[in-house]
Amino acid sequence: MHQFRGYPDLRAQRSSPSSDTSIWPSFTDIMTVILMVFMLTMVVVIIKNADLIDQIRLSRSLQAEAESRLASNVQVLADLRVRNTDLEEAIRSARMEIILLTDEAEQLEAGLDIKAAAIARLEGEKNELEENIRLIRLQLTEKEEELEGAQAMIGGIRDEAERANRQLSLQVADLLSRLEKDEATLLTLSDEKSDLELALARQRQDFSSLEDKYLKLVRPARSSLGKQVASVQYLREDGELTYKLKDIGSDSWETMTRVDLFRRLKALKDRLGDQLYIKIVIPDDSGLSYNEAWGFTKQVLTKFDYYYIEGW
Repeated sequence: MHQFRGYPDLRAQRSSPSSDTSIWPSFTDIMTVILMVFMLTMVVVIIKNADLIDQIRLSRSLQAEAESRLASNVQVLADLRVRNTDLEEAIRSARMEIILLTDEAEQLEAGLDIKAAAIARLEGEKNELEENIRLIRLQLTEKEEELEGAQAMIGGIRDEAERANRQLSLQVADLLSRLEKDEATLLTLSDEKSDLELALARQRQDFSSLEDKYLKLVRPARSSLGKQVASVQYLREDGELTYKLKDIGSDSWETMTRVDLFRRLKALKDRLGDQLYIKIVIPDDSGLSYNEAWGFTKQVLTKFDYYYIEGW
């Protein structure tokens, strides 16, 4: 209840001035309060929106920076993967080279052992022949002494002495013939020994050549960095040899015959020269033997890869 005391009543329908009037809050007061509440709410919302805009800008800036770092990290990861692939392939190539060189060295060592055994056998035969020659000379000396004794007895038994002389002469001639044959055999064995010693020297020279090849492995490793990479896949499918090529800049494999593969690789080599890097891919389930895989790899790299332009 509200009473107007000392103020004029401006309402259209008003009771007598002397009576006390009870009214509800006017519509204007209510709208004023609502407007004030609305304005306070708008102020709070605007302040919060300003803070939210600053947070959104900061979030976008952080997101852009994170995306930039992510792109940089992705590129670095891709480069590391390429480098890792090159290193793995270089390790596989070096291991294959070492295995082949080891096999060749073992074969040469076996050949050297055989040659040494042959030389030892020939030296034994030579010693035996020398011993035989010594015995023959001893026999010859004995026969000559017998001949001298027979000549001393010529006085009484001339005919017998002449017959004995003839027999001794024949024996001497036979012994001399055998001696000449043994000496010829000895010369032949000496020539064979010289040939074997020469072959042994050549084998040692080949072994030194293998060592030189092994030392060449320390030259700079083969790498695809800065090169144009063409991938070749070799496998056996349904019992048939299959050849596939992934050309430079392509993401798909193209199946073709061996002749077409070599023709395409030759065209790439003629166009790119020492910028062509051949990547050989032999799947784990290729169905190929080690010799087949290695022979194909060596043939392709020797003909077309930049690293083997000067030879394997």
